[in-house]
Amino acid sequence: MRLKIAAKIGLGFGIMTVAVIVNALITSSALEKSREVNDKISNVYTPSLEFINELYNKINDSRMLIKSWVFIDKISDTPDKLRLKDLHERTYKETIDTLKALQLMWDSARHQQLLMHIDSVIIDTLFPKHQYIMEQLSTFESYDDPFIVFEVTPMTEEGGEVMALTQRVLRQIDQLRKGQEKIVEGARVDMVKTFDAFKTRIFIMGLILVIGAIIIGVFTINSLAVPINRTKNILLSMSKGVLPKDKLPEGSDEVGQMSKALNLLVKGLTNIFNFSLEIGKGNFNSEFTPLSDEDVLGHSLIEMRDELRKAAEEEKKRKEEDDQRNWASQGLAKFSDILRKSNNDLEEFSYEIISQLVKYTNTNQGGMYIINDSDKNNIIIEMKACFAFDRRKYLQKEIHVGEGLVGRCYQEKEKIYLTEIPNDYIKITSGLGDENPRALLIVPLIYNDVIYGLIELASFKEFPSYVIEFIERVGESIAATISSIKANIQTTYLLEQSQQQAEEMAAQEEEMRQNMEELRATQEQSARREEELNREVQELRKRLKELTEK
Repeated sequence: MRLKIAAKIGLGFGIMTVAVIVNALITSSALEKSREVNDKISNVYTPSLEFINELYNKINDSRMLIKSWVFIDKISDTPDKLRLKDLHERTYKETIDTLKALQLMWDSARHQQLLMHIDSVIIDTLFPKHQYIMEQLSTFESYDDPFIVFEVTPMTEEGGEVMALTQRVLRQIDQLRKGQEKIVEGARVDMVKTFDAFKTRIFIMGLILVIGAIIIGVFTINSLAVPINRTKNILLSMSKGVLPKDKLPEGSDEVGQMSKALNLLVKGLTNIFNFSLEIGKGNFNSEFTPLSDEDVLGHSLIEMRDELRKAAEEEKKRKEEDDQRNWASQGLAKFSDILRKSNNDLEEFSYEIISQLVKYTNTNQGGMYIINDSDKNNIIIEMKACFAFDRRKYLQKEIHVGEGLVGRCYQEKEKIYLTEIPNDYIKITSGLGDENPRALLIVPLIYNDVIYGLIELASFKEFPSYVIEFIERVGESIAATISSIKANIQTTYLLEQSQQQAEEMAAQEEEMRQNMEELRATQEQSARREEELNREVQELRKRLKELTEK
């Protein structure tokens, strides 16, 4: 309930009136409680204690009377015997019935149970034993039977079963009596304390009423003057641009409503200040709630934040695109240097390319394949290099056209990019074990519409589009270099072959020259031989002629 200032003043006087009424009710309640305690002491506990003493005396008398019956009164109907019979038949019942009626008003359940136990022991055990003794020793002649006397009462009193049972009952009754005495004493002490506390309470309540009246008067004044002065000081500070750090206490009266409105205004200005600081720091995701739907400044700040956020996102996107272009440009320049330094060894060239490509693209594993088309009828895709985790892998792998993803990529001459890799396709092996990659990229190396090889990269993370585009662009240069290397290798091979043929021809010419010289020497030797033969023939003819002439 919202109370106005006038209502607060009326409430102060109402509180004083209620306090007086409450004091009267508390006083009446304390008196009533004391009266109830006194009535219970007088009507319950004191009579109970008297009848417990009477019960104790009767059981004690029964012990003396039964002893008299056994040891002294051998004649029938003596006064002691009549008293014992009367105790059994009337006086005990009257006493126990009165106690049972009183015990219903006892506060202690343990005492109630103890009384019922005592009664049960007396009725069920003690008095039947008395009755048995009285029946056995009912005539003068029965005392002459030592067996009966000994059976009923042993030689020592302490050892007698009836006496021992009576003694236990007396102890229990005494325990019950002491408990009731303690309760009565405690109740009397509580009643005295209650009266003392009642006197103290009356004094304290009077003092509280006086102090309360003073406090209410001071509070009523302070609830008006102090909040107004505090509000005035805060408004003066805000007029100088200073925001208060402490929150004004809000009440339900007019001053409290002013304080609430001022707190909301200060909170709104503080939020604007903090929001402006976050925007200045570049935190365009900072949340801000306008004071209301009509908060022009708040909605303007939100529009400014959204525009700045949009500009920042565009700038971030431009920066990312610039970074990607720079990364790709640097990569192209780097691989251009590598390609310029390439030699005619395809395996070393492949290892250098795939190792640098794996490192530069921050992937986990890569392979370089070269097309072996020496036999046009049986084209083979050969793995020339494999690189993973900064280590060179020595793998020998040949793939036929159309076989697996690599063979399919060769046939289609299009890149293959997978983010769901079959479990049995490839494993990335490291010191931590074997794991399936998350992304697989196979790019054909095409130059002048001729495929010279393929690059296969596997990674635990997906490939961004700009990385794939970069690899495709680098692939064209790699393909051109492979084409050049293959041409150089072929040229070198042909040159070596022609040189070998030239050397063979030179060797054949030398051999022919030597053969010609030998043939010439043979011819000269033959000519000389022929001349010698001709001379010999001439001489023989001359001799023959001489002989003929003789």
